[in-house]
Amino acid sequence: MRPIKRTGSSGFTLIELLAVLLILSILMIVLLPRLAGFGERAKERTTKGFLVQLSAAIGEYEDRFGDYPPSQFLEKWGTPPNTTNIGAEALVLSMWSPEWTGTTLPDDRFVNTDGDEAKKTLSRIPKPALLELKDEWGNPIAYFHRRDYGRQDAYVVLPNDADSAEESTVRALKNPVTGQYYQHDRFQLISAGGDGVFGSDDDIANFDVEAAESKG
Repeated sequence: MRPIKRTGSSGFTLIELLAVLLILSILMIVLLPRLAGFGERAKERTTKGFLVQLSAAIGEYEDRFGDYPPSQFLEKWGTPPNTTNIGAEALVLSMWSPEWTGTTLPDDRFVNTDGDEAKKTLSRIPKPALLELKDEWGNPIAYFHRRDYGRQDAYVVLPNDADSAEESTVRALKNPVTGQYYQHDRFQLISAGGDGVFGSDDDIANFDVEAAESKG
């Protein structure tokens, strides 16, 4: 019986395998930053979409009560346990108040970055925790009623380059051309964006902030 000759290679050589690994490494170096960028842009789009949804819900509240939700604690709520996240907490207490059942906002947006709570339950939410509504990076969305545009607020956030939560300050934004506050007769919603720091170029709001400045 004549032996069968092999006409092809039985597998990759070591040099061929190394070449493939080198090509894959180059592709990873080139593509990973781009893929990460796509993820960030998706979070930006989702956050902008949520701000549109939240603005519409706030508008419905104003139609019912004749004013937008406050961005400071009302007397009936008592004294807040701290001064962080005030506007965002007042917004949640108002939108989920016993007097208002019209909100259709999702309840998977709650966060409590400063870990505070009231002495008793103040809203339709069973627990007394003072909650905020979060953006796609898990940080609270700052809220200002027009009455409080001149106020500087502290928010507890987790910057993307930090290992623990930090305080970041935010003020309502002005149009640098007119010197007038954006949404001067309404309210402002501001996300700290991907870097988790208020007042930087990637902040997201319920208005165009490309030319905005944070000086009060």
